[in-house]
Amino acid sequence: NKIVVDFLFAVRPMNSELREGDINDVLGSLLVFLRPELTESGIEVVEKLVARLPPAQIDERLLREALLNIVKNAKAAMPAGGTLTVGTLLEGERICIFVRDTGTGILEDIADKIFEPYFTTREFGSGLGLTLTYKIIKEHAGDIEVSSKMGAGAIFRIWLPISPRSRRMLEIQEVKK
Repeated sequence: NKIVVDFLFAVRPMNSELREGDINDVLGSLLVFLRPELTESGIEVVEKLVARLPPAQIDERLLREALLNIVKNAKAAMPAGGTLTVGTLLEGERICIFVRDTGTGILEDIADKIFEPYFTTREFGSGLGLTLTYKIIKEHAGDIEVSSKMGAGAIFRIWLPISPRSRRMLEIQEVKK
């Protein structure tokens, strides 16, 4: 029964409520919440947020949940401590969120499986955290990828489109140049 419930959770449509919002605010509030736990685990948090990002259409609750899943995995990959770098970049009409850890890394032969339901390398993991993260990012019309090197950590990159209104403002600024 639990397997069926978990599977339905992983495949059911999401009830997202996308609104114009500030991704830096979402990241900032998440890091304020997590910093004491990460510091206690010997993890230094480095923020590299680009000032004045244009807004994006986001569901803050779901985006926070997706990012929390990534940070939890990063923490698990750094049992002896390390550095967690979280940042944003503006790349054309998309905002890039990146989460980099200095943990153990992800084996090359499993990197393409980490977003699959029930795939986990942890003893007590459900294997649904990154599946849900993938689903949330797709609900936001975004993309997610991971790159890793064994012994050197991993970096997750998420791209979300800027809001249509912001896109028009950027186009107007380009024309005025």
